[in-house]
Amino acid sequence: MSARVATQAEQMPRRARYLVPKDLPRRGEILAACVLAALLAHVLFAQLTIVLAAVFALTTRATRWRLSWLMVPIVVGVAWTLAVGPRAAAAGFTDGPAKVAAYLGASGHQLGHALHFTAAFSGIGSWLPRQLPLAILTGAAEAAIIGWLSWLHTDEVNMPSARPGLLVAARRAATRRAIRVGGIVTRDGSCLGVAAGSGARVTLPWSETVGGVSVCGSAAPDVLGISFQLVHAAVRRRKPVFAVDLTADPALPGRLAAVCAAASVPLRVFGDPPVMNRARRGDPAEAWIRPACYEPFRRGAPGQRASLVTAMINWDGPGSQYRRSCVAYLEDVFELIDAAPGDPRVPVLDEVIHLLNPTAMRARMEHVPAAYPRRDVLAERTRVSVSLLHAEPATTAALTRQLRDLRESAFGRWLRPPGRDPAAEIDLGRTVTDRGVVLFRLGGAPQATATAMLTRLICQDLLTAGAALRGIGVDGDGIVWLAECGSMPRGSVTELIARGPGAGLPVVAATISEPAAAELAELTNVVVACRMADEATPPSLDGLSALRPGEFLLTVKNPRRLVPRATFVPARITPLGRDGGPAAARQPAGERT
Repeated sequence: MSARVATQAEQMPRRARYLVPKDLPRRGEILAACVLAALLAHVLFAQLTIVLAAVFALTTRATRWRLSWLMVPIVVGVAWTLAVGPRAAAAGFTDGPAKVAAYLGASGHQLGHALHFTAAFSGIGSWLPRQLPLAILTGAAEAAIIGWLSWLHTDEVNMPSARPGLLVAARRAATRRAIRVGGIVTRDGSCLGVAAGSGARVTLPWSETVGGVSVCGSAAPDVLGISFQLVHAAVRRRKPVFAVDLTADPALPGRLAAVCAAASVPLRVFGDPPVMNRARRGDPAEAWIRPACYEPFRRGAPGQRASLVTAMINWDGPGSQYRRSCVAYLEDVFELIDAAPGDPRVPVLDEVIHLLNPTAMRARMEHVPAAYPRRDVLAERTRVSVSLLHAEPATTAALTRQLRDLRESAFGRWLRPPGRDPAAEIDLGRTVTDRGVVLFRLGGAPQATATAMLTRLICQDLLTAGAALRGIGVDGDGIVWLAECGSMPRGSVTELIARGPGAGLPVVAATISEPAAAELAELTNVVVACRMADEATPPSLDGLSALRPGEFLLTVKNPRRLVPRATFVPARITPLGRDGGPAAARQPAGERT
């Protein structure tokens, strides 16, 4: 990861450094000469040292033990040295090298002895074993230096994970088991997995998620699993959750329903249940899914509802110059609907589309009661709007066309009143009050335009609900989960990430899109980065290709924190009872709410 992800140089994974600069001229020849000289010196004067150093170094590499294991041979060497006496150990260590040096340096015979140097090792059987106590110490020290150089010359993300010791392995196994049985809720946040080195839990406090969380990677199961872990913990903490899903994963509604059922949290799903629940037919979790309608235009001030409609319209094409006129016209339309209500069973969008016709608007004005307080003002505004539409019919053409396309899409049938069951209605403000969960299932629809319109509408409605919470001084204390936000309109996602924390509704944005991941890393406070494919990886995500499947890097900007490598451990969802009701959740005492 680059500084653009970590935001601070000290947060970056360590880069490789070299004692001999890589740009040094003839660097290879210099290093080869130094290695050859070191080998020759060991062969002549420290035979056991080089053998033991090679054995210790190969053992370290083969077992992937940490360098601290070399304390074992060091302790053995120190104990042996003390047992035989330091002076005797030193004499035994230097006796052989002294004989070799005397033989090679004999006066008048240097050349002949150098050509027949094997004679210098005569009597090796008597003096070589005496080197062993101090050779163990020097061999372990040289193996430690070799290991340190290997660590220094390798990027942190490319370093092989160390094999844990017995205590670390036991701790890791215990942590994994605790997470798998449901121990993901900490006192102040959520648990994502296990740290690669220590085996400790990798936790994410809710205080750090306030600035937003981005989860990125090339593998959709890892990205979706980690982000769902945060949602799982939030549901168990009875935090309101607003999920917008564009993954088209048929199993996701059932998993979310099982979590909500185990925590006795109401779940409302926007969409068609037969389409969403075909993953496991007969699953008791499906009984917890309540299909609900979504019609945020029915209540609120006319200006607020007009802003919801205009926010979901795509103004990039022809007709963008009429946006302000459409806002004013829609305010008049919604005030007319309030002053002269129609059939409550008719969807509000149908009435809006109908009243975008100036003739229909004039006719509705005639049904406004004389006792209405603002009748004269509304009549004048209606007259002006009708005259403007007659003069410029193209003013509402783009607005009308897009609203009709939305109503005719697969989602259109759910943009209506709930009928006789008021509970089958999605109201974001009421969801915060009830500490409930709402899932907008928008993935897999063939109408990409309708999906984008609904996404913009939901984001704007969340911001409106947040503004209402701020107005009464209430913290939403929830999260907004954007599953595969790379397919969502960038402007809406960016605005929601920026303004959501102010209302207590931080965003957890998950994506497998590399360009979107690079942008999200700049916008959010927490970055959970999984393995990213090598091809076309943005510079800000450099180094993620070295991660293994299931591994991730955790970067927190404020307060600064970095978990270089960890393993994701999914929590097992508590099964439901046979009657479809929630089974008793096995939560540790410190996790119960």
